[in-house]
Amino acid sequence: MSTQSLDAHNEADHPPAVALRGTMPEEQMLYDRLIDAIIDKRLRPGQHLNEVKLAAAYNVPRSRIRRVLERLRDESVVEFQLNRGAFVSRPTVKEAIDVFEARRHLDVAIAEMVCRRATQADIVTLRHHVGRQHQVIHTGGAEINRVGADFHELLAEMSGNEVIRRMLTVLMRRVSLIQSLYERSNSICLVHDHETLIDKIEAGDVEGARNEALRHCEHIEAALDFTERRRLEIDIYELP
Repeated sequence: MSTQSLDAHNEADHPPAVALRGTMPEEQMLYDRLIDAIIDKRLRPGQHLNEVKLAAAYNVPRSRIRRVLERLRDESVVEFQLNRGAFVSRPTVKEAIDVFEARRHLDVAIAEMVCRRATQADIVTLRHHVGRQHQVIHTGGAEINRVGADFHELLAEMSGNEVIRRMLTVLMRRVSLIQSLYERSNSICLVHDHETLIDKIEAGDVEGARNEALRHCEHIEAALDFTERRRLEIDIYELP
């Protein structure tokens, strides 16, 4: 078989990988900025995402904006409404309860895995991150929610389980939407819970780490009002 024929044969057996929707460099940048805006509560549930304005602001074709929005739709962060366009999702009460149930199970599993696998270098990294959380709280930085979410994604990375890490990352997007929609008042990063969890991990206390992760979720949920009345209250923003 000739080299040319062999190359053609290999290409047929192994077709080139297709880029995931919304992951080209310019698209990834826009995706990251939209996610950050949602976590920082600069974009709120129900807010309109105007494709024309986004395309002009980032100087990219509208088709690429649509790819990013479709990626966010696949992650249940954005929804498309017929003849109206794309909007930041407004999770229903049932969706919110389901998401937090899933988060409780994931957080507990991650805490257990990290407790069993964390190195001393990991502990140093976690404590450094908590220091960053204190700094943001002290300065009143707008990124307080994002820094808190980053802590949980860091834990998921340290679990050593890539599937769980990806699940947690996507789930935290929806958690941010739920907190933005259902919180009774502006929530704060529960940094002291994070510190206690690190103490349990450093001590190798698996049961203690599991319990602390569960308590942390309960503290967050206690600040939320999972009722239809809350969901249907008049929005603080106007839809175009």
